Amino acid sequence: MKKLSVIGAGSAGLLSAVQSYYSFVNTPDWEIELIHDPNIPPEKVGQGTVPGIMNLLSIVFDIDWVDNPIEATQKHGIMYKNWGKKKDKFFHPFGMGYSAAHYDVNKLREFILSSKKFNVLEKNIKDYSDIDSDYIIDCSGKPTSFDNYTTLINPVNSVLLGRSEGKEDFHWTDCVATPDGWCFRIPNIDSVSYGYLFNKEITAVDQAKNNFKDIFNIDSTDNLNFSNYISNQFMINDRVFLNGNKLMFLEPLEANSNPAYVQATNRYLSYILGRMTKEQMHCEIKEYILKIQNYLLWLYQSGSKYETPFWEYAKSLKFEDNLFDALSSMCKNRSMESIWSLIDDQSVPDHYGQWGLSSIKNWLENTK
Repeated sequence: MKKLSVIGAGSAGLLSAVQSYYSFVNTPDWEIELIHDPNIPPEKVGQGTVPGIMNLLSIVFDIDWVDNPIEATQKHGIMYKNWGKKKDKFFHPFGMGYSAAHYDVNKLREFILSSKKFNVLEKNIKDYSDIDSDYIIDCSGKPTSFDNYTTLINPVNSVLLGRSEGKEDFHWTDCVATPDGWCFRIPNIDSVSYGYLFNKEITAVDQAKNNFKDIFNIDSTDNLNFSNYISNQFMINDRVFLNGNKLMFLEPLEANSNPAYVQATNRYLSYILGRMTKEQMHCEIKEYILKIQNYLLWLYQSGSKYETPFWEYAKSLKFEDNLFDALSSMCKNRSMESIWSLIDDQSVPDHYGQWGLSSIKNWLENTK
């Protein structure tokens, strides 16, 4: 019997454990274990996903929109407001045949930990030697030191959190450009979560709080500063893999974190099963995360209706990627129907990171 342990019960730990269970469900000689400290709380705000994440959860746990123990709300895309120069708002759809969700991370955590799909151990891990497993996926949170990390380029580094009580009937994530950056609005079952993102070197916290209040009539409950980063080392001592905030962090635009956690887990499992080398594993994870960085920078380069120091800075952040340039040029010169028809064309990449070619076309049509 072989054993894989996941450390942490935040979104990354939960998804790593669920993906591992699903990958090994027909392999009885593998045991999956999730280890977490119940005294360490998950993130304070609701989470947004993309369709693939909900497909995984619905298959493994046999849940749906009627049997909905995680109290998820439907998400059919992203509504952009004040971005670009062409429209006051536009929709980034997932397509009418696809659905994602917003979920309460506490409800998701309670449900998955009690599901009995894998072993759950309550323990605070101080050292990897305390775990008697063949492999470990460490999702224990932000690193204590960034000495072995590289900064990812992004214009925001701070967020004000807020909440309004009462249900609002919208089935997407609102992404509203502001003079200081942008703000997400996530619909929960009985409330709406807000996150006002800005750059603390450009906008003072007090000014951001005032603008948050003026624009959305929301009082901030927390202010969290963050770094955007990627680890230089994904695997430790041929046994431990890093995931979640231990591996990387990028701001939440386009709900990029959960797909990245699952992509990293899949590469780790492929390595464990001998389907790819360590070098291939490292290269594919790094390339995927850099594509997230680049795509978000591209969104910011469209600017917004605001001509402010933040947006001048955001538009100045450049990246170089010949593949993205080629895909963007191709999408610009094709109709949306023509782009969808390329899905089965093996000579054309159908995704850039988590984004299909239709997402690139949608942004070009609405902002450029």
